[in-house]
Formats: sequence, C-alpha cells, structure tokens
Amino acid sequence: MKDLLAKILDWLKRVVVWFSPPIRLCTTAIALTFLISFIAWAAGDPFFDAVLYFPKGQGTSLKGEIRSLPKTWRSEARAELIASEVLLGPITPGLRPAFPTGVRVESAICRRGVASIDLSENAALSEPAALKLGLTAMRKSLRAGLPLVYRVRITIGGVEPYAYAQSSARSAAVKAKKK
Repeated sequence: MKDLLAKILDWLKRVVVWFSPPIRLCTTAIALTFLISFIAWAAGDPFFDAVLYFPKGQGTSLKGEIRSLPKTWRSEARAELIASEVLLGPITPGLRPAFPTGVRVESAICRRGVASIDLSENAALSEPAALKLGLTAMRKSLRAGLPLVYRVRITIGGVEPYAYAQSSARSAAVKAKKK
C-alpha cells in the first residue's frame, strides 16, 4: 500500500513538473503579451473626432459639427488641418461657411500654448460682421481641437484683424480709468 501511494505521488510530481513551464518562459510570454497590446493600443484608430464650429444659417450663433480627421502628432499639423477643415465649410445642412470660398491657410505655428494661424488675404473680403463670426468660429474650433493651446491668434495676410480697434478701445478704457 505504501508502495502504491509512493508511486502515485511520484507520478503526480512528474505530471506537475511536466505541466509547469519554466519561469523565463512565463516572463517572456507576459512581456510579449504586454508589448503586443501596447502596439495595438498605440496604433489604434488612425482618426480622431474634432468639433468644428460654423455659423447657423440665420443669425449670429455658432453650432458644432463633429468630423473625423486623420491623427497627427505635431500640433502645427493638427492646427493646420482643423483650420483647413473649417475653411472647407460645413457638411450639416442649416449651417453656412465661416469664410468665403477660396480662403486657405498660409501657415500654422504652435509655440508655448499659442496657436498662430495665418489666412490668405481674400479672407478679408467678407463683410465685417461675417468676418468676426468666422474668426470666432475658427478660434473656437482650434481651441476644441488643440487642448494644450490656451490662446489662438489669427492673422489675415500677416495682419491681425481688428487689432487696432481693440488696442484703441483698451487705451480709451485705461484713459477713462485714470480720470
């Protein structure tokens, strides 16, 4: 009986040893599984959803439109892509373009939390109210798509629109405070 019990225990030990893989094999399998899952996560979906804002058909309010755009890792490329998509105009019925046809992005630079977008000079051909609404739509779209940007500076042909009017209003406010 002791002999039979010893043989069964010996057989069980051999089965356990046979089924237990070496430590290096387990570690390698876990590391390989982690690496494959990390690569799959990093590659992921090649698109991201961006909210682009456009003026409503009637009135001066803006409405967002979700659009899938290709992922870009550089902030300048992403800013240029978002601005170009705003210039293309809306897909949703009931929304109208923010800028006249033919306007293009001349340059896009992102530095220290500030996105600077330069538009072609024909952007200034729209009437002042429409231009202000278009600039607001562009700023709002860029802020939504660039989370690390806290300020958006838009120029048309290298000149910031309404900068003189804003600086004049500020200086008048400062002078009024001093009196």
